Amino acid sequence: MKILPFVLPALLAAGPALATPVFLPTRDVAITYELDAPGRTAQNYLLNYDAAQELARVENPAQGIYILANLPSGQAQVVVPALHAIVQAPDFSALTQEISTAGGAQFTPLGSGHYAGMACQKYLVLNAHGSGTACITPDGVVLHFAGRDAHGSAEVTALSVAYAPQPAQDFAPPAGFSDLTLPPGALQALLQPQ
Repeated sequence: MKILPFVLPALLAAGPALATPVFLPTRDVAITYELDAPGRTAQNYLLNYDAAQELARVENPAQGIYILANLPSGQAQVVVPALHAIVQAPDFSALTQEISTAGGAQFTPLGSGHYAGMACQKYLVLNAHGSGTACITPDGVVLHFAGRDAHGSAEVTALSVAYAPQPAQDFAPPAGFSDLTLPPGALQALLQPQ
């Protein structure tokens, strides 16, 4: 199951559609999420988002890696500190494009919800690749997402949300790391939990 590519859009965006929710955070934010998927141990992910630049950093402490995504340029890199390497990620770069367009998702309001101490609007989310529900704050933070696509199902829940300016250096690759380029598809295998 390709969990990380399935979840990254849920962590970052909910997409414009029928109900037209705000689909990216409108202010800087740091969020801790829990990811649950059938047959896997729950994992925490940290998302830092720079709203002005539309930059995201998604970190999986258990894997010791993080992803830097530049949504306007459609680029993503995987930083692997243990290898002192920056992996150019064509697979994730394509994913950033889908986040920006939300993959043509349609949203139907379902009522209100409450996660991580915050109120949100619940939506039924449908697109050509799958379906799910999302609970999104008025300023574009996804507090909960549960969905299914061809790769399986997953549920993402915000555990904490902190609005604060995000340091610019958190969105830049570390100096002195080597650049590696993997062929399409190879990154998926690298990121799978062992």
